[in-house]
Amino acid sequence: MTSTVAVLNQKGGVGKTTVTLGLASAAWASGLRTLVVDLDAQANATWTLGVDPSIENLGTGDALISRTPGAAADMMVQSGWGDDIWLLPAAGDLTEREADRRRPGSMGRLRRALDGATDDFDLVLIDCAPSLGMNTSNGLGAADGALLVVEPTIFGLRGIGPVLDLVEDVWSEENKRLDLTGVVLNRVPAISADARERIVELNKMVGTRSVWKPAIPQRVIINQAHGERSPIHAFGSPASELIEVFDALLKKLRRSLSSS
Repeated sequence: MTSTVAVLNQKGGVGKTTVTLGLASAAWASGLRTLVVDLDAQANATWTLGVDPSIENLGTGDALISRTPGAAADMMVQSGWGDDIWLLPAAGDLTEREADRRRPGSMGRLRRALDGATDDFDLVLIDCAPSLGMNTSNGLGAADGALLVVEPTIFGLRGIGPVLDLVEDVWSEENKRLDLTGVVLNRVPAISADARERIVELNKMVGTRSVWKPAIPQRVIINQAHGERSPIHAFGSPASELIEVFDALLKKLRRSLSSS
């Protein structure tokens, strides 16, 4: 059975794409057939997965306006990471879809486009845009769970409330499968009194059980992996700490989604 998770936060720069690609890398190393859906018009996930973004390609923008169930099957491309990692690229005037009017059923467009098209996948990772607009709503409408990415800084914690409200709205109006699967801490410094204080604050906001461990440490090799358009697991021992973290997070994600 395919598990689908939307990775989100309305704030940019907290590492949503880093978490999406880290989980995809762990899936790659485990041999899990995985689809990454890039809902961010910046197309960083698309580029890092070895596909050059182009409005000439069919992709998520086209999927959102298609009325055909399963239409995404003809828009998926194999990533540069190998046979098991596929991509629905950020293409097809994705930015314009943010301005689509909200109508009954409008949050279900992506789910309709993916219907049946993901049956052969073990995991679907939806990299949402840094906003709470229609595209993110569609990501949540197609997901079994929402994974909130937070950086332990004063600005990183701001705006979490509206994200949780949107999850609740999509659950209420469109997708009764949806739940807050967990909160992942990203770019956690080794030593920082302020970061520790923010993590305590986050635990109070969402509950200790919702904040996942291990946290993702701040490491330069993540940027190197992105720059080389490669999975972090391909770096071996120099990335061993991060490999262990993402493997643990993937196991927790799959266990959480299967039990929900």
